[in-house]
Amino acid sequence: MDIAAALRSYDGKRVAPFRAVAEAVRGAPESAVPELLDLAASDEAALQVGATWVVKYLAERGEAPNGESAAQVIDLLDRVEAPDAVLHLLQILPYIAIPSGRMAALNRTLERMIHSRRAFIRAWAYNGLGVLAMAEPGLRGEVEALFDAAEARESASVKVRIRRARARLG
Repeated sequence: MDIAAALRSYDGKRVAPFRAVAEAVRGAPESAVPELLDLAASDEAALQVGATWVVKYLAERGEAPNGESAAQVIDLLDRVEAPDAVLHLLQILPYIAIPSGRMAALNRTLERMIHSRRAFIRAWAYNGLGVLAMAEPGLRGEVEALFDAAEARESASVKVRIRRARARLG
C-alpha cells in the first residue's frame, strides 16, 4: 500500500482513507509508525493530519509509539502546523512513555500551547501537562498551579479536560 497516496486522498471530512491505512499497518506498528511519523513531518497538511490520525488510532488500540518514535511524536508538536495534527499528537501523549530527554522541551511546548486560540488544543495541552506531571512528579506543583489558574478563566470544555487530567494525577 502506498501510505502517502492513501493519506492524500483525504477529502477533509471522511476518514475512510485513514482507516484503510490503519487496518493495512495494524499488527506491524514497529515498521509503520516511523514511516507515518516521517510523513507527519511533511509540510503537506493532508499528510500531517492523516499520519497523526493513524498513529493515534494505533496508540488507542495498544500499539503506541515507543523509544525513538515516542520522542519523534514529541518533536513533531513543534513542527506540525495543521491544527488537527497537533490535536492528534496531543491525544497520543497519554499512550507513550515520555523519554526523559524530551521532558523539558515537552513542558515548554505544552505551556505555549495552553495559550492557543483553539479550545481543543488548549484542553489537550493541559491534559498533556497532566501526563507530564505523572511522568515527572517534580513538575506536579507547577502543573497544579497552571490547572488552578485555568479553572478561573477557561471555557467549560477546557475545564472538563483539566478535571480529568487532575483526577488522573490523584
